[in-house]
Amino acid sequence: MLKKNAMIFEIIQELGADRSRLYKEAILKREANNELLKRVFRYALDPFKQFWIRKIPKYTAPNKPFADLAYALDQLDQLHTREFTGNAGIEHLKSILSSLDAGDAKVVELIVAKDMDCGVSIGTIDKIWPGLVKTYPVMLASAFDQKLMDKLTYPVLVQQKLDGLRFNAIVKDGKVSYYSRNGRTIDLNGELEKEFIELASGRNVVFDGELVFMDTDWYQYRDRKTGNGLGNKAIKGTLSAKDAQYACVELWDVISLDDFEVGFCAVPYSTRFGELSCAVALLEQKPTRVRVAQTESARNQDEILEIYSRHLSYGHEGVIVKEHKLTWQPDRVKNQIKLKNESVCELRVVGVQPGTGKYEGMIGALLCESEDGVIKVAVGSGLKDDQRLVDVYTGKIVSVKYNERITNKAGEQSLFLPIFHQLREDKDIADTSTMIT
Repeated sequence: MLKKNAMIFEIIQELGADRSRLYKEAILKREANNELLKRVFRYALDPFKQFWIRKIPKYTAPNKPFADLAYALDQLDQLHTREFTGNAGIEHLKSILSSLDAGDAKVVELIVAKDMDCGVSIGTIDKIWPGLVKTYPVMLASAFDQKLMDKLTYPVLVQQKLDGLRFNAIVKDGKVSYYSRNGRTIDLNGELEKEFIELASGRNVVFDGELVFMDTDWYQYRDRKTGNGLGNKAIKGTLSAKDAQYACVELWDVISLDDFEVGFCAVPYSTRFGELSCAVALLEQKPTRVRVAQTESARNQDEILEIYSRHLSYGHEGVIVKEHKLTWQPDRVKNQIKLKNESVCELRVVGVQPGTGKYEGMIGALLCESEDGVIKVAVGSGLKDDQRLVDVYTGKIVSVKYNERITNKAGEQSLFLPIFHQLREDKDIADTSTMIT
């Protein structure tokens, strides 16, 4: 292992040299008192620490660096607070990078990209430095469980479950920022900002919903794979202005920014949704690309199942059931339940299996695990030939369709008939084994 005073970039390289979670934890424990490394990971992984620049500008490395990484982080704060924006921000970042040696400059690039590219997740960091990195707040639905269904207070609201990308529009002081469910910024080339500013009516609020994309005929939403592919481009900052014009958002919630930051909103869901529906109905932009989720009322489980079956017959993914009294909190809540037709889980790719035969020299399968490492499975089916050429998956989260959870011949927990579905750039944390049924 490296000596204690190793440069930060060398430590990042060391962390990325082995896929083992225990290996990474051992290095981070060794560096537990490294305050500069702590600061680097906080800047890189904290979803609220944004620098508002997507593309690293070209710069020239100096013959003799005249600044260090600590100074560079101080200067990045001026991007975070938007003291420098637009072209001035780009020039400021260029100046920072041009003052550093190659290793420190690379660390700054990784920080601005919000991806340290070494397979270290927020969960791993939290084991070493508890509370160092804030987790982006998001309220999630519980998987179907008859016991939870039996405890629901009727009537309930039943909403269509969309095949899009989880989306927050945060309006603060008249400015709009878009975020994915893991706190990554979403760049829609300025699209929909007028609508969200109008919806906010001068307030600091957070809108919650799903980002989808219409087809070029404006007839229907694009399929999940295509739409989420465009969503991933928006997260990476590579979505074209042309494609951004077809972005739509279906909303289902709105809370104040203060409640969002505190982590609790006591206003009942039916009130929040009613206010949202009225505001969307009054939007000046007609026809609007900001809508509310299709919602119906159900008085009992039979009516829930009737609505659910109807959505499946239309080719929809399923429905979300919500109690009227549902409060908002950043957790997986029990009075918000999802019903969907197929089993899909999110797993972390810990490595790749080399291909053989037709796939020799390519990726044969992705070695995937649940976040707690209990479920392990090799996923090869569903990968197209062009997706097998380069490993862009290790350390990332992927969606996997499967038939059922099983115990394999080695006595390990695994999945039967796993099929690769898609790379999830909008997620940093995989499902735990308790979430996969």
